[in-house]
Amino acid sequence: MWPLIQKVALIIIAILALVLALSWFVPRIKQYQDLQKVEVQKSGEVRAEQETLDQLKKNQERLRNDPRFVERVAREEIGMAKPGEIVLKFVDEAPASNAPLRRK
Repeated sequence: MWPLIQKVALIIIAILALVLALSWFVPRIKQYQDLQKVEVQKSGEVRAEQETLDQLKKNQERLRNDPRFVERVAREEIGMAKPGEIVLKFVDEAPASNAPLRRK
């Protein structure tokens, strides 16, 4: 009778140890997976920021060395003009509504 009780007790202890180990490891595995997802997201953000930085460095170099690029930026982005030039800006008006005006 005692050997049977000892075997059952050992099985119960083994099951409890397994449950205890799983309860400790499962949250750690979930945390690890969450951290991997964050790492992938942050890597993408870093890559995008690096591309932006590279583009800004290229533009900076062109502004230092390419007079035509400087002129284009001055005209298109800043709205500058050479002395004696006339700048015409065309504004698209919002389309008029077909609904008649209501008077009170």
